[in-house]
Amino acid sequence: MASVDEVGALAGMTPKPLRLYRGLTRPYAPGHVQPARVGGIDFTDCPFTALRYAASPRGVVLVLDVPPGHQRVREELWMVSSAKRFMFWGAFEEFLVAELPAKELRAHVRCKGVVAASDEYKAAVLRRAIMERLSRS
Repeated sequence: MASVDEVGALAGMTPKPLRLYRGLTRPYAPGHVQPARVGGIDFTDCPFTALRYAASPRGVVLVLDVPPGHQRVREELWMVSSAKRFMFWGAFEEFLVAELPAKELRAHVRCKGVVAASDEYKAAVLRRAIMERLSRS
């Protein structure tokens, strides 16, 4: 029996990159980060969870696209059931695709009909908004 990876390769499908998000309370400053750091950095697969961490007027959400199965990314234990936690070991700048202002993303989840919706729905709204924003760039 063929594995899922073999079937995808036979069908000509390339695996989709893993999209990760991280919320920061201030703009990302790559100059302040040590290039040879050995510690891990937390990311999540849920944009709404990341947006909660960017709770500041100058907050930003970082968006990364990481190849599937990348050796420096590992899923970690997290008590939040609606999102997964990923640890990125080492520098991640080469995978950074966007740094989006949290203020702009908050506008999408504060709209009528969305503000009272579930966190999963808000995450879906943010995923779509981020995808549209990246396609325009």
